[in-house]
Amino acid sequence: MMSGRKKASDLFRESTPLFGRKTTFAEAYPQIEDIEVEVEETGRGVESRSRSRRYTKEYLPGEFVNCSNPMCYGGGFQLGLYLHGMVSGKKTELEESALCSGNEGSPQGRRVYRKCLNLFRLKIKVTYKDPQR
Repeated sequence: MMSGRKKASDLFRESTPLFGRKTTFAEAYPQIEDIEVEVEETGRGVESRSRSRRYTKEYLPGEFVNCSNPMCYGGGFQLGLYLHGMVSGKKTELEESALCSGNEGSPQGRRVYRKCLNLFRLKIKVTYKDPQR
């Protein structure tokens, strides 16, 4: 965290869930055989015009993908929300866009100057385990 501003994953890691508990990906989604997530981010803090990241089952970012904007507090988007919707509907592919959930502001997030305008485009492909196994 170079800028000192906490991102979405930092805030989630420090939080206590109101219902349930935090768990591993394998425990939350035992029906998933494999997953591939591609995230393209555009906006402030992105080195060139856009930044692409690829994740696999072995290297998922967690519940949130963080925003690259160094002025953003609490920024990123909730990957887990999209994944939960896919699994609930037994979908195998999803393409979606999400605005950053954070705000540009003071390092501790006390003053908000404006909403972060970074945009995330995501593609998710899920392979489910054979229920016969």
